[in-house]
Amino acid sequence: MKLTAVFLLILKTACAAMISIHVQHTLIELGSMNIDIRCLINDSEIESVIVIQLSRSNAPIVSVRKAGVSWQDEELQHRAFADGSVINATSSYLHMTIDRQNVTKNDSGEYFCTSSAQDKSKEYIAGQTPKTFLSITETKEKDTNETKEKDTNDTCGYKPSHRSFLLVLVAALINYIAM
Repeated sequence: MKLTAVFLLILKTACAAMISIHVQHTLIELGSMNIDIRCLINDSEIESVIVIQLSRSNAPIVSVRKAGVSWQDEELQHRAFADGSVINATSSYLHMTIDRQNVTKNDSGEYFCTSSAQDKSKEYIAGQTPKTFLSITETKEKDTNETKEKDTNDTCGYKPSHRSFLLVLVAALINYIAM
């Protein structure tokens, strides 16, 4: 009998708080794409949401409660924006964005949402989304442009120098005299 009760409690904890994570792009090009992550509650059986938490690589980043949004990652707080609400249980959310100019390689990692809520029978339930890996890459175009700026070769691979200018001038003079 006790085993059945424990099993039902585990099942309730794992499945009851229907929370989902939406990551707009899982592959971000550094400097050209925003990071946009949403945690959404989508369970009609929830009476009230206590907290929604967004974490990266098992470290809490930002959460929302009835009192409002609260940052746990102080460094990210200066580079990102978050809003959210738990007032209406069936439309509770947490939304975090990092503008493309503020994205760093340290923003890559496994993101996931957790929630704590109370269902209509006044039982406390918790939920967690699957982890979504977000990867940050540098754009190849930036590297190519930097190489072109440093490279002074023409399309044939010819690199002009003072000596080559003199050789062309001498060849032109010889050609002129020969005419």
